[in-house]
Amino acid sequence: MKKVLIISYYWPPNSGSGVQRWLKFSKYLKKNNWDPIIVTPENPYSELFDEKLSEEIENINVLKFPIWEPYSLKDKIFGKSKKSQNSGLVSKDKSLKDFCLNWIRGNFFVPDPKKYWVKPTTDHLIKYIEENKINHIISTGPPHSMHLIGLGVKKRFNHIKWIADFRDPWSKLDLLDDFYLTKRTRFKHIQLEKQVLENSDLVLTVSEKWATDFKNLGSSNVKIIKNGYDKQDFIDFTISKSEKFVIGHYGILNHLRNPIELWKSLNELCKSETEFNNRLEIHLSGNIDPKVIDSINSYEHLKDKLHLLGFLNHKDVIKAYSKTSLLLLLLFNSESGKGNYPGKLFEYLATKLPILAFGPENSDVQNFLKNTYGSYFSYDDSKNIKDEILSIFNKKIKYNHIVDDRFTREKLTLDLVDILDKL
Repeated sequence: MKKVLIISYYWPPNSGSGVQRWLKFSKYLKKNNWDPIIVTPENPYSELFDEKLSEEIENINVLKFPIWEPYSLKDKIFGKSKKSQNSGLVSKDKSLKDFCLNWIRGNFFVPDPKKYWVKPTTDHLIKYIEENKINHIISTGPPHSMHLIGLGVKKRFNHIKWIADFRDPWSKLDLLDDFYLTKRTRFKHIQLEKQVLENSDLVLTVSEKWATDFKNLGSSNVKIIKNGYDKQDFIDFTISKSEKFVIGHYGILNHLRNPIELWKSLNELCKSETEFNNRLEIHLSGNIDPKVIDSINSYEHLKDKLHLLGFLNHKDVIKAYSKTSLLLLLLFNSESGKGNYPGKLFEYLATKLPILAFGPENSDVQNFLKNTYGSYFSYDDSKNIKDEILSIFNKKIKYNHIVDDRFTREKLTLDLVDILDKL
């Protein structure tokens, strides 16, 4: 079997959306004459674990190297807090402490707080590659420090074929604004990104919009492989019958994805539609920004309908889908959100349940849905939301859910294999 090193900060038993893409690729690479060797931290800064994910990778070789992250120093000084940093949530409180922490995080740790893992891991891999005759490596970010490891390896070995996989943008990611970057820091991000784009043999990303951005930023070879769903996760999937009308979102929900017009519309529907009011439930799981919870609870008819499910492992998320009547898809309400194809979109397709999506105008997901798989609204759109929800509630709308094999993790891995073989 041909070998490929995959450098990923996120790996089981860690949980979250950052794990799924390369967990599933690795699972099916083994079946296609490629032997994935995972490079990941021994002690990542995380508190979300899903032990069941490890069952999918029993025969995969994993190299773990120790990492030091400055968050541990922050915990010693300010006390331990919820480890939301690795989830993409950024505190938007206006306290001086949070402002200072965000400023330090943004301007001292470029590209991210995983930067101290770059040099020691690059040194480890140089030795490993020499001893094991590796010809292909893949780095996946964020965190984008993983790409700097790929860059270091590529500079050492000219023969190495290197794929830089971007699950999110780098310099064009809107969340960077929350770190109050100086002009010098932002320029440093751009320069590091440029080195990665120009030195990697291929840039891989998940959407048309982001592919165009990376070409404009300097990459001469960009390919798209979207996220997808694993058929094996849905073998026993059946819709649970219930009198309740459950609107559900399962995963991280931060301040850039709060559908305020949706909560307002639901409250108004509860006022005017007795049956809808009696049956509605809102289910949220995962790391939820308190501002989202506050905005829901601010509506008189919604505060007793909110169910916070806490952290769910991936198998339990699939079960939660089966108890949901309408699945929420919430993109970043930002410029970079236009290219965001969340993995949950494709899992939603596998359920054949209706999808209600919110995001920026002219996004790739809006074009993808085209009112076939579900409905799409901008975050400031107050028209037609109530009519759409009520039509779904009364089963007047049935979306044409064609479960497309193009988006199975197995088929997407064949696309990756084709790219690796051609490199």
